[in-house]
Amino acid sequence: MTTVIRKSRTAKNRRQTRSKSRQPQKSLWERINSIEIGSKKIKRAELISFSRELSTLIDAGIGIDSALKLLLEQRANTPFADVIFKLKEDLNAGVTIAESMNSQPKVFPHIYVRTVSSADRGAPLTRALNQAADFLDSAQSAMAQAKRAMIYPMMIVFVGIGIVIMLLTVSLPQMIGLFETMDADLPLPTKILISLSDFILKYPIYIVGIGVGTIVGGVKLGKTRRGSRFIHSMMLKVPMLGPIIIGADLARSAGALASLSEVGLPLPEAMEVAQETAGNLIIREALSNARLGLIAGNGLARPLEKTGLFPPTFIQTLKVAEDTGTLDENLRRMSEFYQKDSSERVKSMVGLIEPLATIAVALAVGFIAMAVIMPMYSILGSFTQ
Repeated sequence: MTTVIRKSRTAKNRRQTRSKSRQPQKSLWERINSIEIGSKKIKRAELISFSRELSTLIDAGIGIDSALKLLLEQRANTPFADVIFKLKEDLNAGVTIAESMNSQPKVFPHIYVRTVSSADRGAPLTRALNQAADFLDSAQSAMAQAKRAMIYPMMIVFVGIGIVIMLLTVSLPQMIGLFETMDADLPLPTKILISLSDFILKYPIYIVGIGVGTIVGGVKLGKTRRGSRFIHSMMLKVPMLGPIIIGADLARSAGALASLSEVGLPLPEAMEVAQETAGNLIIREALSNARLGLIAGNGLARPLEKTGLFPPTFIQTLKVAEDTGTLDENLRRMSEFYQKDSSERVKSMVGLIEPLATIAVALAVGFIAMAVIMPMYSILGSFTQ
């Protein structure tokens, strides 16, 4: 009997392990955007501010223990106070600052810890802290810019949908009653509109159910590795969106690789961390394959070129950088270039979406107005005859 129970538990554990392995791992970019401690969330801006202030205090000649004490007093009533207190405690216990940060993964991202850990190998701590803060700052700026750019188009779409629903469910039913009493011959646009209004009023629960089911199904599909790969692959094939995703991921990965390499981390090890900064799963896998090629002695440019995902200018720049020994400098330049390029592409896409959304809303409202006005002419014509 005991043997049977053990076998059952073993089988159950194996099933749980397989189900966990099917879940796509979150990228470092996704983890950076969800920093939290327990139920208290810590904003990335707070971590960036803490890093720069700590670097400034140490650079001014204040010891790290005293600097942490000052920062703890400044943030006494914030969630970050617990983080600083643990750092201070660990340092007093003989633990390095990088090891202490590594024990708080929900606060300090992997790339942040790896950058700061360079201080354990002789690099200046102030430089490591500033570089870690610079990377988080550039990532935050890119995300904030994209969010701000999409606010106005989304407002137009939601307001337009609200107006159309209100017209179909509130205004149009009253007009339908008037048309029926007049026994008017209704044109085709009006008949289509009446059918659509009747469907919305008769089956609101089914419509909401289908919408919710589609959203829930899409979320669940995105949580599986196969579904996530499919969605990310489709996103790269969208004409305007694909280049933006590639450019943004390239900017983050190149910037992370440059930062880690500059503080003395070996290139294969730096590549392992940098690849996690890519938000798109397909790009992350391509960077992972390029790392294997790097370890095999093929350099960085050739393995990346074989993936077929990255722009030729980026590959050519890497080849020149590898030949001239200026990889760190060129990676930094390419990161800045693709960050600006992605920002410009986002602006162009939003600039196109805004008039398209306005035109779509205007056409929908115009069609409804036309469908309502056309029968009135028929009714007036019957009165004049």
